[in-house]
Amino acid sequence: MGLNVDDLSHEELVDAYRQLEEQVSQLGRNCELQRRQIKAIGRLTTRSTQVAELSKELNTIDIDEVVRIAVAQMPHLFTARYCSIFLYDYEINSLILKSHNHSEPISEEISLSKQPDTLMAIAVAADQPLLVENIDDFEETRGKAIERLKSDKYLTNSCLICPLMVGSGDSQRRVMGVLNLADRADGKSFDRDDLNVAIQLSELLGTAISTSLLVNEMRSLAETDGLTRLANHRVFREALEREVRRNDRYGTCFSLVMMDIDHFKRFNDEHGHLAGDHVLQQVSRAVRHTVREGIDLPARYGGEEFGVILPETGLTGAIAAGERLRSAVESAETGFRGESLNVTISVGLAEYNKGMTGSEFIDSADKALYQAKRSGRNQVFYWDSESGEPRLAPLISGTGAQASG
Repeated sequence: MGLNVDDLSHEELVDAYRQLEEQVSQLGRNCELQRRQIKAIGRLTTRSTQVAELSKELNTIDIDEVVRIAVAQMPHLFTARYCSIFLYDYEINSLILKSHNHSEPISEEISLSKQPDTLMAIAVAADQPLLVENIDDFEETRGKAIERLKSDKYLTNSCLICPLMVGSGDSQRRVMGVLNLADRADGKSFDRDDLNVAIQLSELLGTAISTSLLVNEMRSLAETDGLTRLANHRVFREALEREVRRNDRYGTCFSLVMMDIDHFKRFNDEHGHLAGDHVLQQVSRAVRHTVREGIDLPARYGGEEFGVILPETGLTGAIAAGERLRSAVESAETGFRGESLNVTISVGLAEYNKGMTGSEFIDSADKALYQAKRSGRNQVFYWDSESGEPRLAPLISGTGAQASG
């Protein structure tokens, strides 16, 4: 039976209208809440789709490509103006800048031991993402100033700092690096929704980086000598055969340097095999620092013998390179257990002549090397293809290096 308004008193009628007004107001609030929830669900759905798409793109073993994709795509997910990724270097306990989209240079290295009051160091130490809605308020709450990185010039004081971690459990957790997002373009602060998405992405990114590093390490182990970290014999021979084919086809020049550590057996006999290993490592370090990075290929040929392939290098340039290598090893300070070791190398080299096989080319440089050792060691000999004999390389005028006349 319906309510007859005429039967209500004035007070009851006012009360009924108030109840109705409250119901209408509550209904409005419910509608607004539902609208916000629907909008949030929409944003979440869109972001989930974007995260899924980004996850597919990050599925690569090339770490440079992983980082490039992340820095290019992640700012769009958060309306962030700036993004940077630092990778962790365990040997020096520092974060090293890998990539960023800042318009000006930013700090390239953050030492976690020397700079513990940076936001990245705080996040890594806590092993959890750091949402900073306002860095000034964050400092006040913390009661301690934050060490600002160079060029931290943002429109807002808000940022997201996410450690890139892999593994589970305290003993197996490993930090791979840090993802930084700063300065929302809409002028707002990053919020909890941003943090939740950033957590997902940082886990994906940490796993992608870890996988890339693992694959690269396995590849490195397959291609390098474990003791000296130079290219191994197989890689050396494959590279030499490629250069032979290239030279025969295009008529370019290249040379080969072979080196042998003088009196190596004496180091093992007098100081033990650990001393011999140390000498091999010191010589390989001198070789790496002397050759042209990214051009020459230094390798451990076997035992105490090393080889260096010198692309686009004729005999004169090869002799100069051989003398630089000999001098670098002789001048390097090689000590073992407090005792100075006198380490030198003998050097033999040859320039490639069209039609040679790889084995014939190595044999020519080896013959020069053997002659250098027979003639007193710690010197450079080259293979004279015209006479078919090894010869001592005279000095190049003005360089201090040996060369043919």
